[in-house]
Amino acid sequence: MKKIVSILLVLLMVFSLAACGNNTTPPAEPNEPNEPNEPGEQPAEIAESMTLHVGAYPDTIDPALNSAVDGATYIIHNFAGLVGFRQKADGGLELYADLAKELPAPEETADGMVSYTFELKDGLKWNDGSDLTAHDLVYAWNRAADPETAADYGYMFDVIDGYADVADGVEGAKLNVTASEDGKSLTVVLPVDAPYFHELCAFPAYMPVKESVVEGNEAWATVAGTYIGNGPYKVVEFSQSELVMQKNEFYHNADAVKTNEIRFAFNDDDGSTLANYQNGSYLFIDQVPNDEIKALQANYPDEFFIAGQLGTYYVAFNVNDKAFAAFDEADKAQIRKALSLMIDRNYIVEEIGQAGQQPANSYVPIGLTEPDGKTEFVAKNGPNGDGAGYYSVDPDDYEANTEEAVALLREVAESSGKFTVGDDGKVSGGFPTLAYLTNEGTGHEAIAVNLQATFAQYGINMTIDKQEWSTFLNTRKDGNYSVARNGWLGDYNDPISFLDMWITNSGNNDSQLGRGEHATYAGYSYKGESGKTWAESYDKLINEVKTTKDPEERFALMHEAENVLMTTGTACPIYYYTDIFMMSPELEGAFASPLGFKYFMYAYTAK
Repeated sequence: MKKIVSILLVLLMVFSLAACGNNTTPPAEPNEPNEPNEPGEQPAEIAESMTLHVGAYPDTIDPALNSAVDGATYIIHNFAGLVGFRQKADGGLELYADLAKELPAPEETADGMVSYTFELKDGLKWNDGSDLTAHDLVYAWNRAADPETAADYGYMFDVIDGYADVADGVEGAKLNVTASEDGKSLTVVLPVDAPYFHELCAFPAYMPVKESVVEGNEAWATVAGTYIGNGPYKVVEFSQSELVMQKNEFYHNADAVKTNEIRFAFNDDDGSTLANYQNGSYLFIDQVPNDEIKALQANYPDEFFIAGQLGTYYVAFNVNDKAFAAFDEADKAQIRKALSLMIDRNYIVEEIGQAGQQPANSYVPIGLTEPDGKTEFVAKNGPNGDGAGYYSVDPDDYEANTEEAVALLREVAESSGKFTVGDDGKVSGGFPTLAYLTNEGTGHEAIAVNLQATFAQYGINMTIDKQEWSTFLNTRKDGNYSVARNGWLGDYNDPISFLDMWITNSGNNDSQLGRGEHATYAGYSYKGESGKTWAESYDKLINEVKTTKDPEERFALMHEAENVLMTTGTACPIYYYTDIFMMSPELEGAFASPLGFKYFMYAYTAK
């Protein structure tokens, strides 16, 4: 019960952020405790199909391999996990038992560990009609954790006993997850209880996949015929232009699914998505042209939504950027800090974002609380733990920030001899050119142009490279970039979701910390000992977070981890996210999560 109350408090806090028009989707009426809420009064006839937009052609919709929010939205319509999210009558969200009969409480084992035993609902099926059992979950979780799978979220299973051996490639190693002989229950053993474990079980990476379909077929998630799931919908067509799903008659709660077909249109042109919404082709769009935001707020007050999101928009610096290879790591970190201080975050949120975003002075965002459930995590952020952050975002302090930035660059110039800084604050031609990578989207592109102009004031050249979505994701993940736009939404209600992503082997460590040449850099400390590498310091610190049983110590360690991360300058926060979307008043029963997912499985429109 404490876990459910905790997430509700945080989600309500996040939902209370900036709003225009309707800031939450229409509430649903209460339903049975373990089933999603259904809309109240419904029309006599419901439309057969609805076309929606949540993103471009996805990089992947394999539950284990996906790390993008749009991909996750597709996945949660085709798959179901032990746990799910549902909307309450007041518009808030809560966890509920999906495949499981109920949410189990943790139990201490004889050896001091913690176990969760999930009893599965009777008669669960895959969408091809075959039986789904707890053995399928055992397979899926071990597959996702296996280094051979190369899942971005493999580290998300490190809360489970046995993960260390699995991650190290020990032959025969498995997670301590077992299915009963009859496949009706799943027992999971954790070395230390994770307060967010139920939320993990609602995350796409924890959803079951069918071994007979997946094993030996790397392309299984790219073809409708082999994309076998167990959720409310099933994929019947997967093309470059759209993902078509139809109601899965074998889903355990199929009677609650009202619309027979959902067509997810792929589109990365926000002008085109808006046009399709305005002409009625799309009932929902997840992006709009940046220069249209104010007009849309005024002209569509009941259709333009700004909702809270648990996340941070940031600029990522590649720690192994070859353009700066001539500098030592300490100088590179100082340069990154200087560049961060030059950025006018208030201008970006007011003139470009225009949707209630808040300038960010930390990587871990607003909306997360300390163990008391009341004090915000950000209230204790910053090197002094006083909530002042890692730099000031007060508009009155911007000039002082830029002066500090110039002073930092001048120090590097004098110590390295690689470039000079003039009396006017501009660097010489010896300073490397920055290459900024972004995906398509008028907002992203406008921020890139703003950064380019800002840095140019100090004599720093920056080029802009724009890539389509899936190419962009892989370029960034592979570390084939210099500087890139980035963003992170929490995967669950805990600050660690923003911190464990930076461990050396995380698939979401786009800045490449602890990898390549940076792997041998020994400029960090751990427990008072200097001369440590990233793996010997940050990775161990995160491990401490996940193994301590003391909540206060755990949060203190997370603040320490954020301090270490911010000293690298590789994650440069710009603003805390809000979620912008447009939804037709004809669409009922849909809702959005502060984690970024969109839920249409129980949505419908009248004929």
